Amino acid sequence: MWHDDNDDIMKLYNLLEEHEINDPLPAVCPVCGSKSGHIYLHRYDDEHHGGSWVWCSNCHSYNHASFKVPEWWRNLSIVSILQLEHSPEYLESHAELIDGFVNKLLAIHGDKLLKETPCDHICEKCGTLMIKELPDDRVGTYGIICPNCGWGAVTTYTDPICTDQTLYSIVLLKGNEPSTEIIRAVNKVSHRNLLKSKQLIESAPQVIYEGDALEVHGMKEILDAESVLYKIEPDYPYD
Repeated sequence: MWHDDNDDIMKLYNLLEEHEINDPLPAVCPVCGSKSGHIYLHRYDDEHHGGSWVWCSNCHSYNHASFKVPEWWRNLSIVSILQLEHSPEYLESHAELIDGFVNKLLAIHGDKLLKETPCDHICEKCGTLMIKELPDDRVGTYGIICPNCGWGAVTTYTDPICTDQTLYSIVLLKGNEPSTEIIRAVNKVSHRNLLKSKQLIESAPQVIYEGDALEVHGMKEILDAESVLYKIEPDYPYD
């Protein structure tokens, strides 16, 4: 069924470096031209050793190789390393979930590159190296401005977390001590009184919050500050 005899499928790896397109997956397959191309990486250890798969659901072309996984990559928790094999048969059964998760990772990585890469544009008016001006908040105006003559251009900037409307659940895990600090953290997130919050800790695992990506990020910070044990479902790609 699957065949790895056409090297053109490897062009899908370019998606890891291209960030001009929102939600690039599923991608146009470079072999058959259908919009059925996918990519997935899986980190095997803390040294960034891993594997990579690119494949097409339509023509069944694929490539699998050892891969140095980028630091920004995160494994998708539903993908079991025990099920991974040379062909993408197992990954194909999760293709839609994989595409959605990888699109989020690519958007976040592209946003970090935008923020961290020094500006290399030269002012067309006076030849001065221009500077980036990003909004203080997650949404606003992004500009490239000349510090000498003021010439430049602006566009709207939106942090990827603001457009992610996935409904995430924060699940309180077993193992939390019912200390005053943890009870208060759970109280702030679950919007329950202190007694109910203590009961949630004792009866974990329990869902204590549901919301979109940005809302969950605020709750996550409260729990992280007190080292509360929890997980977020589905996989939450934002630090």
